[in-house]
Parts: sequence; C-alpha cells; structure tokens
Amino acid sequence: SQAQKASKAIARERRNYHIHRLYVRQEHKECLAVIEEVLGEFGGLCEYPIYVKALIKRHEGKIAESLTLFQAATALNPHNVANLKQVGRSLYLLGRHRAAIDVYDEAQNAVGADDWEIWHNKGLCYMYLKQFDESVECFKGANDIQRHDTTYAQMGKVYALQEKYNEAVDVYLEALEFSPENPEVLTTIGLLYLRMGESFRAFDYLGNSLTHDPRDPKAILAAGSI
Repeated sequence: SQAQKASKAIARERRNYHIHRLYVRQEHKECLAVIEEVLGEFGGLCEYPIYVKALIKRHEGKIAESLTLFQAATALNPHNVANLKQVGRSLYLLGRHRAAIDVYDEAQNAVGADDWEIWHNKGLCYMYLKQFDESVECFKGANDIQRHDTTYAQMGKVYALQEKYNEAVDVYLEALEFSPENPEVLTTIGLLYLRMGESFRAFDYLGNSLTHDPRDPKAILAAGSI
C-alpha cells in the first residue's frame, strides 16, 4: 500500500541520515556496520549507503573495490552526476586515465560544461597522458568557471614539464593576483626564474616567499644557492 511505501521511504531516509552522520564524524567501522545492515534489509538496492561505503573503501586505500561500488551506485541512479564523478576519480587513481576521461565526458554531457571539478580532473588525466595542449585547455576551462590555486599550480606544471618556463611564470603570476600571499606560488616563481638564469628576479620572489613562510625548505635552499 501507499502508506507502507511511504513509511519504508521515511525509514530509509532516517538510516541514510544516520550513515551520513557517522561518516562525517569519521566513525568508519560503525558506519560500515550500519551500511551492511541497511543493504541486507533493502536487498542491496540502496544508492547512498553504497556510495558512502565506496568513499570509506577509498579512504582505506582499496581503490579497485571503491570503483566497483561507485559503479554499482551509478547503475542504481545513472542520472546522479556525483556517482559518475567518483567513478572517474577512482579510474584516475588507478592510473586508467583514458577511461577516466570518457567517464568525465559522460558526466559533462549530463551536467553541462560548468563544473569546475570535472574540467580540473580531466586536465590531470590529460597531463598524465602527456597530451599537454588538451590538459591546458581543461585547466583553462576550470579557471573560467572558478579560479583555484590548485588549477593554476597544475597548469604551470604542464608548461614546466614542456620546459616552457615563460608560459609557466605567466600562469603563476596570474595565480599570484588571485592569491597574493601564497608562499608556494612565490617559491615556484622564484625557482622558475632560477632555471631561466634570472637570479635577481628569483631572489626577489624567494625572499618574498620567506617573509610569509620563513621555514619553507624549498625557498631556503633555493635562496641559499643564489
């Protein structure tokens, strides 16, 4: 009956909320016990408990197992983009970069093109495949949606890997406009200027970095070498 269906749905929501609270509190052992109980009760057909179990398994370093679980959650609800993104992330962590890109493309088709995380993660996959032009385009796409230090850092790395140091410096200088007191960015610019043989400029940025983080070993060693 309708009443039975409704009470079952309410019971499931309550269990999901309980699972969510245990996960957030990082009580993983108890959380997994509740998940197994719920999956047994509902014949394994519960998207959210499977999703959380997958997150816990990944946290435990069991990436392949977490991938299988995320795929199961996706099979239960193919329209939930969060599931697809986690499948992509698991494939990326397993080094299956081409397969991860395919999944991220599928997620983009479902959600539209304005998801920072998808663009950023596709950029990482292309970087590991050494498809540097595609990688840069993806990182630019991510920054167009929302600027992040981490996206700038990875885009700069792509240019540095190709020994395009001027382009890398430009990217990090743009990052500095966004995050002016970031010692990591300041140090990276200093190190790039060192590689380019511009010691005075290098010293300037490394010195600036050390005013924000006097214990940064990279900046100390690099400044000491000038």
